[in-house]
This record gives sequence, structure tokens and C-alpha cells, in this order.
Amino acid sequence: MRADTQTISIDALPDTVVDFLGDPQNLPRWAVGFAKSVTRDGDRWIVSTAGGDVPIRIVADRRLGVVDFHLSLGPGKEAVAASRVVPRGAGAEYVFTQFQEVDMPDDVFAKNVRALAHELTVLKALLEIECP
Repeated sequence: MRADTQTISIDALPDTVVDFLGDPQNLPRWAVGFAKSVTRDGDRWIVSTAGGDVPIRIVADRRLGVVDFHLSLGPGKEAVAASRVVPRGAGAEYVFTQFQEVDMPDDVFAKNVRALAHELTVLKALLEIECP
């Protein structure tokens, strides 16, 4: 299984970054290549993606800077994208690792890697620039 880790420096307080990332409703705002929309379904969240609807669970912990994204890919099959928000002076360094699932073609994984680079730039802009 291949992995891709990317980082970006964000001039925002680490708690602000964790809180923003930990809210599933923010996914379509920054994960623009992945999340077309997100809806609540009882006690879980469903992300509409180009490939269909995917249940998601986000585990966030301010104290540890953890924000992990658990995607349900089918019965008994879960993918995890692990991320960390690391304090960096008055700002934060955001580290995101995604994995290539066993049945994921190489070209799809490469596309996901390229999309994440763009999404991290969007995330930085959202957190650094206060828009009305």
C-alpha cells in the first residue's frame, strides 16, 4: 500500500485549524476535489463524492492535534486518512497522509495526490483570510 504525505503552513491557531477540520460540514469548503456536499444521516455523516456517497467519521482531538478521516467503503471496509495539526509559533503546520487502497488503480491515487495539493491551498486560504 502506497502513501502520500503533504504538509502546509497555516497562519492560524492550531485549535482553530483542528476545529475547522473536525467539522464535517466544512469538507465541501476545502476538500473541493473530494466532497461535493455533506449531509447528516442520523448520527453519521454522508459525503457526496464524484464516485458516490461515502459515510464518514471524523476523529478530532485538539489536545493531540489529531484529525483523522474514517471513510466507510463497504461492509467491514474502512479507509483512513490521517492528519495532524502541529503548533508552529503562532500558527500551525498541517500534515495530511492518504493511502492507496489495495483495489485503487495507480492513476486514481495519482489524481488524489494532485487534488490534495490544491485542497491544502484552499484550506490555507480559508483559515488565513476572513471572508464575509
